[in-house]
Amino acid sequence: MTRPTPSFVSRAACWFRATFDDPSRAAFLFAPLLGFLPLPLGSLATVWFFTGAAYVSVLWLTGRIGWVWPPSTAFGCIACLAYFGVELLSPLLFPNRLAGLLDVGTTLHFLVFTVLVGALIQSPRIDVFDLFLHGIRAGAISALIYSASEVFVFGRWRATAGMGNAIPFGDVAILAAGLSLIGFTRLPRPHKLFALVAMGAGFGACLLSQTRGALLALPLIVLALGIYLWPTIRRRTAMAVLVLSVVGVTVGGLGIIANVPSRLAALKSSLETGQALNSHDESTAHRAILWTYGAEAFLARPVFGYGSQNAVGEVRRRAARDGFDVPPYRHLHNEFITTAVGRGLVGLAALLLLLAAPIIVAIGSVRDDRYRDRVAFAIMLSGGYAIFGMTNLIFSHDQMNTVFVSAFLVLLVGVHQAATGHTTFARPSFAAPKR
Repeated sequence: MTRPTPSFVSRAACWFRATFDDPSRAAFLFAPLLGFLPLPLGSLATVWFFTGAAYVSVLWLTGRIGWVWPPSTAFGCIACLAYFGVELLSPLLFPNRLAGLLDVGTTLHFLVFTVLVGALIQSPRIDVFDLFLHGIRAGAISALIYSASEVFVFGRWRATAGMGNAIPFGDVAILAAGLSLIGFTRLPRPHKLFALVAMGAGFGACLLSQTRGALLALPLIVLALGIYLWPTIRRRTAMAVLVLSVVGVTVGGLGIIANVPSRLAALKSSLETGQALNSHDESTAHRAILWTYGAEAFLARPVFGYGSQNAVGEVRRRAARDGFDVPPYRHLHNEFITTAVGRGLVGLAALLLLLAAPIIVAIGSVRDDRYRDRVAFAIMLSGGYAIFGMTNLIFSHDQMNTVFVSAFLVLLVGVHQAATGHTTFARPSFAAPKR
């Protein structure tokens, strides 16, 4: 007697169960989506990140994976835990505790980070670093399509794509442009073209967002890529010049169409006149006021600050005293000043440690054939975020947190794989098990 053919639902359930039971399968699916989701789909990337953490928790509680803390990942995990721990001081030491707890909630990524690192290093044959980069490239191209439709079809002034705010979108887009070329020399020819298109798409999407603060990171990204790719550029000079010319003309054209020059001119004018506090460009004026009175507040209470939940209120109070009315922003449009006022020198130390951690672990990693990849990746990640933080918030924001922590996660796993000699990777089987 022949057995009935299983239904599609039954086969799908079996496939899902097999994937859930195999951490290698899960890691292979998890990493590229971490790279892809932020630009086109915004906070869905955060949902995916915490879904991964919930999945790992189930595996750990059921004994399918163990708790590990190898020396190769310890420093990175400590940096994230230290940042989260300092954030806990705000609701414990200062008034408005509920608001302080909500601020803590936005930094849960840094607590969960350790759990995900421990799980991914137990799937050593999965190349999460390269999978994440493929996701970044696909996300950059999708973001350009999305943002171009916003600006040229629907008439929006500044593109946001899936992020809901032009500033984090522009920051992540220009970072994605740079990261798209990591591992370029190892890629087959079709993938190299894909990476070059992704780089141009990232720059184009950034310009369509009209995020001036993101453009400050452009010299760092160009310099990092120039040094990283110099051996290839020297061998293929004519091709490199051609590619740069095409990308430059395309991106420059998008910038002119998107009105970026006029925004930069308004900023330049206000700075040259020395009237930033009273600038006709509201964005510049508000930042100047927040930074001026933020520095004053920090100097008045430098060690622990006023609590992250009270930082904006304290600065607005001081500005109002001198006749400046500033909208009730959630932050001070500068990560370092926001942290200094909210958490003092203790918070600044934790922030600087967190920003430096990717570069430290990358430089200290094994000098294998991917060493330059990891160092260039870390410099653009840490340096880019430090520059973004000069004009806006970079942490305590779910989308920006997700991008940084996801990138640091795959970097740290790559460092561990190099340290343990796991440099031969394989694609897991995704065949449905036979019933």
